[in-house]
Amino acid sequence: MQNASQQRLQMLAISGFAALFLVAFYWRALNAWFYQDDFGWLHLGLGPHPMAFSAKLLFAPKAHGNIRPWSENLFFWGLGRVFGMNPLPFHIVIFGTVIASLVLLFAIVHRLTGSMLAAGAAQLFWIANPNFSPSLAWASICNETQYVFFILLALWLFMDGRYWLQIIVFVLALGSQETAVMYPCIASLWALVYDRTRFRLTLPLYAISASFTAFHFYAAPAIKSGPYAIHVDSRVFSTLKTYVTMALGPERLGHFHWTWPPALVTTAGLVLFLAVCAAAIAAGRAGVFGAIWFVILLVPFLVLPDHIFEYFLTGPSIGLAIILGAAAASPRRALFISAAAAYLAFSLPAAWQITTWYVNRSLIARDFVEKVVSYHNTHPEKTLFLDGIDIDQFNSAYVNIPFELYGMSTVWLTPEAAAKINDPSHFAPLFVPANARELLSSSQAATLQFSRGF
Repeated sequence: MQNASQQRLQMLAISGFAALFLVAFYWRALNAWFYQDDFGWLHLGLGPHPMAFSAKLLFAPKAHGNIRPWSENLFFWGLGRVFGMNPLPFHIVIFGTVIASLVLLFAIVHRLTGSMLAAGAAQLFWIANPNFSPSLAWASICNETQYVFFILLALWLFMDGRYWLQIIVFVLALGSQETAVMYPCIASLWALVYDRTRFRLTLPLYAISASFTAFHFYAAPAIKSGPYAIHVDSRVFSTLKTYVTMALGPERLGHFHWTWPPALVTTAGLVLFLAVCAAAIAAGRAGVFGAIWFVILLVPFLVLPDHIFEYFLTGPSIGLAIILGAAAASPRRALFISAAAAYLAFSLPAAWQITTWYVNRSLIARDFVEKVVSYHNTHPEKTLFLDGIDIDQFNSAYVNIPFELYGMSTVWLTPEAAAKINDPSHFAPLFVPANARELLSSSQAATLQFSRGF
C-alpha cells in the first residue's frame, strides 16, 4: 500500500502531465486577443468612465441580468486596471484556474474509483472535449471555468469532511455563475451513491441555493422574450438531446466539415452514445455519478432553448470524463479502449478547430482595432469615419465600442458602410450620425477605408 505522501506525489505528477498537455494543445488560446463582450466588460476599469472598486461594482446586475462579481466584474475590472489592453494576463488566469481544477478532478475521481489510471484519464477526457476549448480562448466566458473550480473544490472539501469550508466555497461559487446553484444536487448525489450517512448534511445547502435564486430573480427579473427567456416546456428534451449530441464530438467536428454525409456524423454520434452508456454501466457507481453530474449541470441551460452554446458544456462534460475515465480503469477496460480512442479521435480535432475559430475571430478584432487606433493617432483632431468594414469586423469588435478604451470618443460608420453590413440586429445604422453627410463633405472628418483581408 502506498502512503499518503507517495499518493500525493503521484497525483501532482499526473496532474502536471495533464497541465503540460493543456498548455501544449491549447497554447494558441494564450495568443487570443479580446473579442465581442470583452470590450464591454473592460469598460468597468478602463475607458472614459472607469468605476471605483465598490460593492456596486461587484454585485450590480450586468449583461442579461447576470450577477457574477468574481468571474466578470472583478476579473475584468482588476486585470484591466493593472494590465490595460493586454489580453495575456487574462488568459493566464484562466489557464491557472483550469490547472487547479485538473488537480481537484484527479483527487475526486481517485476518491471515487481508487484508481490513479481513472483519475488521470478523466483529466485528459475533460480537456479533450471540444466544448471545453472556447473557455480558454474567449476571456468573457471565464465564468465557465471559474464556477467549475469552485464546485470541484466544494465537493472535494465535502468528501474530505470539511463541511463549513465547503459551504464558504459554495457561496463563492454562486458569484461565478448561476449554474452553481446546482451544487447541492451534486453533493447529495455523491452522498447517496457513496456515503448515505452524509446525505442529511447536504440538505441545508438547498436553502442557500433557494435564497440565492430568489435574490437573483428579485435583483434581476427574468427576461420575458428573446434568446435569454426561460421556457419550461417540452423543449427541454430536445435541448438535452442537442447538448448530448454536441458533447460526444462527431457533431462538433462535422460542423467544420460540412461536405461530410450527415448520416456519417449521425451514425458516429449514435455509436459513441451507446459506447458511453455501456461505459457508464461498466464503471459502476462512478458511471452513475458521472452520468447524473452531466445532467445536473445542464439543467439551468435546458430551459433556454433559444440560447444554446457549446461552452455551456464546460462543466457538464466533466461527467462524461468521469464515465470514460472510470471505464478505462474497470475490469472490462479492454472493451472500452476503442471507444475511448474514437472519442479522442473526434474530440481532439474538433477542439483544435474550435480553438482556431475563436482565436482567429479575436485576431480579426485585434487587427481592426489597432488599425483604427493607429490611424486616429495620426489624425487626432478629425471626426473619424470607417468605410468598407465587414460583418466579422463589426461583430467581433466595433459594435461593442472598443475605441473608448483608447480615449477615442467617436468613431462613426459612413452611411454606405452601415447599409452594406448584414447585421441581423440592425445596430449598424445607429453608428451613423444624423449630420454624417455634412461632416464627410467638410474638412472636419477623415475616412478610413477597409477591405476584406486588409
